[in-house]
Amino acid sequence: MYKVLLVDDEYMILMGLAKIIPWQDYGFEVVATAENAKDALAILEQGAIDLVITDVTMPEMSGLEFIEAAQNQRYEFEFMILSGYQEFDYLKSGLQLGAVNYLMKPVNKAELVESLLKVKERLEERLEHKNQQEMYREFLLSQWVNDELDEREEEEVFALLEHSKSPWRVILGHFPREYQKQMSTWLENEHQTFYYFRNLGERISFMIIYQGGEKVEKFTHFTQELLKETSWLMSVSQPTAELEEVPEIYRNVRQIYQLHQFYGLHTTHILLSEEENNSDSLIDLSEFNRLVVLSKPTALKEAVKKIFQEVLTLGTAPEDVRHIAFLLFMDIYRQLGQLDDEAYLATIQKINKAITVNELERLLLTVIDEQKEPATYSENIQKVLAILEKNYQEELTLKRISDELHLNVMYLGQLFKKETKRSFSQYLNQFRMEKAQYMLLHSEKNINEIADEIGYNNTTYFSKMFKKMYDVSPKEFREIRE
Repeated sequence: MYKVLLVDDEYMILMGLAKIIPWQDYGFEVVATAENAKDALAILEQGAIDLVITDVTMPEMSGLEFIEAAQNQRYEFEFMILSGYQEFDYLKSGLQLGAVNYLMKPVNKAELVESLLKVKERLEERLEHKNQQEMYREFLLSQWVNDELDEREEEEVFALLEHSKSPWRVILGHFPREYQKQMSTWLENEHQTFYYFRNLGERISFMIIYQGGEKVEKFTHFTQELLKETSWLMSVSQPTAELEEVPEIYRNVRQIYQLHQFYGLHTTHILLSEEENNSDSLIDLSEFNRLVVLSKPTALKEAVKKIFQEVLTLGTAPEDVRHIAFLLFMDIYRQLGQLDDEAYLATIQKINKAITVNELERLLLTVIDEQKEPATYSENIQKVLAILEKNYQEELTLKRISDELHLNVMYLGQLFKKETKRSFSQYLNQFRMEKAQYMLLHSEKNINEIADEIGYNNTTYFSKMFKKMYDVSPKEFREIRE
């Protein structure tokens, strides 16, 4: 049922409107009435309203002033205006604000029903559009925090966040499914729109890019009051004023969250990044992380051996070694994993029960060996790869390819990652970077020319991606090999 708010300073008119037609027969429910604009604004604060029908002439604040004030506060609803006077200025102003109709008193039932049907059509169109937008926004957020955006998608994300409030925090967690509606309503009311939920059976997992991160206590307090002593957990990052740092702080906060679950700790419901265990701080995992992204199994195995040699040299405590092994496994699983749920849990248990460093090292080397590329790709992914290899020099996006193949972009993105073990943007970037390496070594073209030739409009973005993959800038790569 769509929710209706009636506003009129005459009580008898309110009661008459509420009973004039069987609202529910048309998919509507009158959930609230107000005799002035101030009370009506207070009702809007309490929850979403789909349709407002308001009188024009009311004391203190007119109906049109009320509608304009509500719209300025970012409330979204359809509305109709009522008046006992045929005044052109009211009609004109109402239509400019977006009124569905202008109803004369006494209200004609047939005209009201006709207007309701028009409202219902608008609301259904808006809901469908909103659902599509939200799905795409969730897709972009997920790709962003996992560092899987292409150049165009990154621009889209930054445009989405352009007017949001810094600093930002990343919050991960889970809570019982029955609280999802209250959680999403609170976030929407606080204009915290950059989040997504994932259904995990009886639980819901969530990720939030929290705006105005210095006031995060408001959210944590709400969560504690809502969930109380139920089974829930969340991990909160440090604030950042730089959007480009969000994927890195997401990775850090995710490790804290996963580690807490890994060890089955139940000491708190809220994990702050200050609590991060620094036992692995003397072990540099950055090279390993880079090789996982590049999907280089042989080099990855050498990196594992190097890390465990450092562990032996430093005499790291057993629990800290398991911590490091767990972090390495989670990176492998996230980027390359073909393990089903049973095999995944079995590996976690083996890490937890391992007694020696050599046992953990052998376990991780075996996991890497088991990550094999499929002998053949599905027909759709073969088509994607053929388009990519032919057109990599152009502005190429997964959406462009999905449109060309008449496939849903999110479905194709999931299928591509499932089969190749990399997101489309990661695969495309790696393909382009290999071309860039060859050109840096075997041509005299400058960095701008190379970036343009392999499909990057933005040389800065190209250099950033190159350094992320190879730990050196394109200029340094060329100089090292001269």
